[in-house]
Amino acid sequence: MGFNINKIGGVSGVYNNQKVEPKKDVSGAAHVKGKKDEVQISKEAMDFQLVMKAAKAARDIPDVREEVIAPIKEKLDNDTYEVDSNGIADKLLARKFNIKI
Repeated sequence: MGFNINKIGGVSGVYNNQKVEPKKDVSGAAHVKGKKDEVQISKEAMDFQLVMKAAKAARDIPDVREEVIAPIKEKLDNDTYEVDSNGIADKLLARKFNIKI
């Protein structure tokens, strides 16, 4: 059994009889005229953004309040800082027993 390639014209005639339509141009703004892009942000994403803003704000706050520390530091440097031992004891007891003195 062999192949006969001399009668290929019958098969190629099928391809010649097909109707080919030109490609339509669907690119450009005319195709999507009047449509606008929309983005919907989820509640979780908005909450995350709020947390990230708060974290950034917290990073910008200094660790110590310089206006409170500066006078104490100056007194320590000048050896003029005095410790009120009775006041400290009162505050410790007040915290321990949850009372106001």
